[in-house]
This record gives sequence, structure tokens and C-alpha cells, in this order.
Amino acid sequence: MGNEHGMTSRSQRVLKIRNWINQYDSCFIATDTYAIRWLTGFTGSNGLLFLDQNHMTLFTDSRYENQAAIELARFGAKSNCVVGPNPMRSIADLSKGKNIFIDSEKCSWAKKEEIESQIEGEIVDAHDFCFSLRGIKDKSEIDKIKTAAEITCRALDRSLAELDEQTTEKELAGKIEYYMALEGASNVAYPPIVAAGSNSALPHARPTGQRILTQDILLVDIGANYKGYCSDMTRMIPLSTMSAEQKHVSQIVLDAQRKAIEAIRPGIMAKEIDGICRDALNDKGFGDRFLHGTGHGVGLEIHEFPRINSRSEDLIQEGMVITVEPGIYLEDSFGIRWEDLFLVTDTGVEYLTNYGKLTQLDETQG
Repeated sequence: MGNEHGMTSRSQRVLKIRNWINQYDSCFIATDTYAIRWLTGFTGSNGLLFLDQNHMTLFTDSRYENQAAIELARFGAKSNCVVGPNPMRSIADLSKGKNIFIDSEKCSWAKKEEIESQIEGEIVDAHDFCFSLRGIKDKSEIDKIKTAAEITCRALDRSLAELDEQTTEKELAGKIEYYMALEGASNVAYPPIVAAGSNSALPHARPTGQRILTQDILLVDIGANYKGYCSDMTRMIPLSTMSAEQKHVSQIVLDAQRKAIEAIRPGIMAKEIDGICRDALNDKGFGDRFLHGTGHGVGLEIHEFPRINSRSEDLIQEGMVITVEPGIYLEDSFGIRWEDLFLVTDTGVEYLTNYGKLTQLDETQG
């Protein structure tokens, strides 16, 4: 069982959904493993959760009979667990003809049709609600994300300490994963991006067999997963004295990130943060080389609510965990991206990625 604070926060998660569906006299079904874990603690790959004002029932198969019982008890979830091959008849009985909310982006068309064929009510899309549901983190979630971020920083230090003339991008990526595991990670939050030289100009570069120290700069985008929660960080690491152009571009990106970070506070629109980064890069003539959004929420998934891009209508709130990651990518030359992870506080932000930013081998900034 969790502590009293943890138990309270978990019950509030269920209450949040119940209060919402009560407005529509409806039920709620989660088919998404992340939503199910958030509500029950169950980590299995096959599950369906039914929730209304009187019932919370997890349906799974015989592989998870013992695991589900243990995890639900450990989490403190007041959920009934039903093991069987087909939960639809039970869901039809439980829903009593009411409409059922589902997240359309997490539920397959086949599953939607299967549910629809068994119930008397209608299936109603609840994606917008579900997407925002986990946006504000409670203390237990923040603690896990902080630990994941600390593991990420230690693993990078240990991996870079072993960098030699023979180390390839693939090998460094493997070392980072290895040291994350040794430092206590459950796994990686996503496959590491390790990109040296001109490969750094690819925002989502895949590690290659290129030897790192034959190049002049190295970009690493990495994150650990700790007890289900992710971290996210990008660092540009100079491998030799940076050229004047590289140093100039790096400072432009750092300045854009700093301006955006300084503006973050509860109540600001996410697109305003993106606009600050984008304007800063535009003013220096590199706006067209910023090829992605400024950031995103992080939690059980590496990309969560809120979205921090030019089209976002999401509002930044206290308790969110977000990234700010402007970048400039010069094709066939090099790329610079700085990314940090933050907890939004009542007055601004708290850094969760406390790792230095080198713009020369003998100089630390940021």
C-alpha cells in the first residue's frame, strides 16, 4: 500500500473522472495501458477498465491474474478485477444502457465496434478530456520524474567518461542504456538519439556506426524511465574547439530557450512559449531552421499534455512537467538543440534536468 498522501492522490484521479462523467450520466472505459496504470497501478499489456459512479472494474486475461491482484493492492486501487477472455457482456450489464466515453485515439476501431455491438448506449469520444487528464502531476509522480531525470544525468556522465577514439554513435547509445539500468532505471523512456557532426542536423537522428571523435560536436537526446515515469533531456557536447558559426548558433538557441523559460508561469498559453522561442530564432534569421514545436508535457508517456507549439490552445498550469527544446538544424552541416525538463511552480519553473551546458570544452554556460 502507498502512504496516505499517495492514497489520497490516487482516489482523486478516480474522482476526477467520476465528477466529469456524472455531468453526462455516462460511463467511462479506458483501453489505454497508460490510463489504466495511472488509475489502478496495473502494468500488464492487456487490460480494459470500466468506471462509473458505483463500479471500477479491471478486465484482463489469465496471464495477469496474480499480477493484477498484487499491483492493484499495492497501488491502493479500489477496483474489482475480472479475469476472462471477453468482458463485453459484463460491460453491457454494468453500463445499464448509458453512453460510454472512450479515448478515440487510444481505442482501435475494432475494439470500438466490439463495444458498440454489445451496449445499448452510444460510444462518445472523450479524447480531449483524456489527453488533459494526466497533465497536472501529484507529488508521487513528480518524485518519480525527478528520479528519472537524475538517473539520466548520471548515466550520461558515466557513458561520456568511457568515450574513446573507437566509440561509435550506436555504442554510446548502448552504454547510455546500460548505465541507466545500473543507476536504477526501469528502462529507457525512448531510444537514445546520439548524433555526431552532420548527423546532429537531423532532429530525430538514429545512432549509426560513425565514430564519434572523428567529428567536432555531439548531440544526445536521452531520457530514463523510472517506475513508469519518463524524463527528457538534450545536450550538445563539443568534441573540439567549436567553430565561430557553431558557437554563434549555439548561443542563439540558448538565448531563445532562456527567454521562453523566463516567461513560463501558470496561466500562460503554451503557444505563447512557442512564440517566444520562434520569435527569438526568427530575429536572428534562423526561424526556418526550427523544425518542430518548442516542447511538450512528460509523464507516463514521453509526449503528454500540454502541447507547446504554435497551434496549441493548452494552458500552462502549476504542477505540469514540461520540456523547452528549441533547435536550429543546418542541413549537411550541424544541428544545435538544448532541452530541459521543468516542473511548473506557482511563480515559474523548477529545473528537473540539472546538467551543465558546454559551449566550449573549457567553458560552462546555463
